[in-house]
Amino acid sequence: MSYEKVKSIKIDEKENKVWIKSACNNVIPLNYEKWECVSLSKILKEKGKDAVEFEILKSYEGGNFQKGNKNKYTRALKVLRFAFAEEYKQFDWRQQNAKYGTEEYKKERELRESQEFKDLLLKALKTKIPKQKYAITQKYMNRDVFGKLSRNRIHWTYNLKEASLFDFEQEAKNYLSWFSNNENITIIKA
Repeated sequence: MSYEKVKSIKIDEKENKVWIKSACNNVIPLNYEKWECVSLSKILKEKGKDAVEFEILKSYEGGNFQKGNKNKYTRALKVLRFAFAEEYKQFDWRQQNAKYGTEEYKKERELRESQEFKDLLLKALKTKIPKQKYAITQKYMNRDVFGKLSRNRIHWTYNLKEASLFDFEQEAKNYLSWFSNNENITIIKA
């Protein structure tokens, strides 16, 4: 399935246009271009900014938009997955596994179109990320070392300021599966 690798999104309320700078993930080399998303511009013109922001978040949540380092939509996804995890579980398409065309599949699709799902997405969009951060740590030669993530591995540093910090404790815990022996690794408040 292809998706857009988003670098930026601009909602221009004066011109009633939504501009996206992105590249399609399955075209190599990646060619980022700025383009007007006509469907989102139409929503902006007819329903307003809140409706557009909801549709953008829905595109991120559904996997059609990805990346966009630390924009309001990727932050809302974190809130959705970690702060509202229990509420979100029933809507999460990654958790659903009904076969296409079955009654169960239709019910899952209807649930994702419900007002309850829309309200949850809007709540996530309006919720701020907590100020409290978390870090991964372990003892090395009687000293604390802290985890610094790279693309597919973790490096250790003695300096907490160089460590990767996480917005949610569960987000940090998700990385514990990277370690075959993780009894000595803990999550601390940074």
